[in-house]
Amino acid sequence: MALDIGRTAFEREVRRAHVEGRPVPTVAIVGGGLSGLATAIQLVRSGVRSFTIVEQSDGVGGTWRDNVYPGAACDVPSHLYSFSFAPKTDWSRRFAEQPEILSYAEDLVDRFHLGPHLRLGTTVASARYDDEDGTWHLALRTADGAEQLVADTVVFACGQLNRPHVPDLDGLDGFAGPSWHSARWDHAVDLTGKDVAVIGSGASAIQFVPPVAEAAGTTKIFQRSPNYVGPKKDRPYRAATRRLLQRVGPLRAAYRWWIYWSLEVRWVSFRRDSWAGRKLQDLFATGIRNEVVCDRLPAEAVVPDFPIGCKRILISNDWYPAILRPDVTVVDTPVTRVEPDAVVTADGVRHHADVLIFGTGFATTDFLSHIPVTGQDGRRLADAWEEGAHAYLGSAVAGFPNCYILYGPNTNLGHNSILFMVERQLNLVLQALALQTRSLTGAAGVAVTVSDTAYERDDRHTQKAMSRTAWAGSCTSWYKDAAGRITNNWPTWTVRYWWDTLRIREADFDVSTDRPRSS
Repeated sequence: MALDIGRTAFEREVRRAHVEGRPVPTVAIVGGGLSGLATAIQLVRSGVRSFTIVEQSDGVGGTWRDNVYPGAACDVPSHLYSFSFAPKTDWSRRFAEQPEILSYAEDLVDRFHLGPHLRLGTTVASARYDDEDGTWHLALRTADGAEQLVADTVVFACGQLNRPHVPDLDGLDGFAGPSWHSARWDHAVDLTGKDVAVIGSGASAIQFVPPVAEAAGTTKIFQRSPNYVGPKKDRPYRAATRRLLQRVGPLRAAYRWWIYWSLEVRWVSFRRDSWAGRKLQDLFATGIRNEVVCDRLPAEAVVPDFPIGCKRILISNDWYPAILRPDVTVVDTPVTRVEPDAVVTADGVRHHADVLIFGTGFATTDFLSHIPVTGQDGRRLADAWEEGAHAYLGSAVAGFPNCYILYGPNTNLGHNSILFMVERQLNLVLQALALQTRSLTGAAGVAVTVSDTAYERDDRHTQKAMSRTAWAGSCTSWYKDAAGRITNNWPTWTVRYWWDTLRIREADFDVSTDRPRSS
């Protein structure tokens, strides 16, 4: 099902260019997480080494390097959480934990000899397309000063979950104790016996609260709304199973696709007002009421009042046991301010706190807002997305030639593996690179950009389909921007995305070769 059409097409054009003595596009990859590494690997597999990976941290891994909080793990089964063209065959358990995923990312660097292409500790201050020579100019900042990187093509692989969000609470700067966001965990602080206040109860909090509660004296969780939390069917692989999956390729492939399809069928529950969704919602509500609701945890504190799927469905075996502990309290009254030793809620109650931890997620809907990006004719990406971020199949924006986004607008999922989506995006991007290579000469640059017509048509189709999903329900989620536009999620089956990205529609792209190319 993978059908590596993009890589095959690009490899063919690269070979032809070498035979004819023509150049191949140079590529700047912004981000050294899994998406950025996947881009680099596919370039290497296509016979291209003219690329640079720019990463602001001191190592690769992206979100799996940043999020080192206790309990950090993936909610996608391990054997679907590696790339089909660069699989990890020896996962230790069904749902991998953060250190093992980070190790996979680091192993990819060694396996495909990506080290010489890495620029670590380097921040992209801006990216500008030069209309004169058809290249991208990236202003870089390092510890040694400012530099510039010039490339024919730029791939933004920054992801959606890379900028921690901390609410602007009155008095926060005056809090006397240690405080941090879950993605910036302070392991130097000993929580033993401390009164810990956790603001937020999303996906990260679901994982770190149980170990925090084990260590802390008391734990208070300040939540905006409860979540649907299902069981996590996790366990270490038996030694025999692990050996078989590692050594028998067909068995491993079959297991991978079994995982994929078992997740894919869950899409039926994400259709708005679907029978499957209502049934699942009733099952959750009944189970929570029977197993969790008590005098200390009334229904309104643990049973969601919004349609299932409207917000991210979470999985954990530890969450409900943790909040049922006598030393853990769930507070659903809004936080109004922070004092030096307390969190104060709207009812005027002061909740003493020695440590303050934010599990408030990330700035997800303002894609690439941290990097000023300028396209053709001085067009700014911030202006193009003034009414909400969107991209052609989540990957390209009209007016920004030879520029691609991985894990971009409307490519997030609620039911399957994002790495599947990244692979499909790369299939499209590599075919666009093949178009660029086909026309690239030593004297003329080539601009490949999605047409305005295709760009707007794709967005209309995406938003129409989005209106029929559970995400369009009446809830506040990180999938929506301030205006209520759903900017993050893909609105249907991932099989449909596979089909839409299988072969590039050349009619949807404009290819211009009339720009002089700098030497």
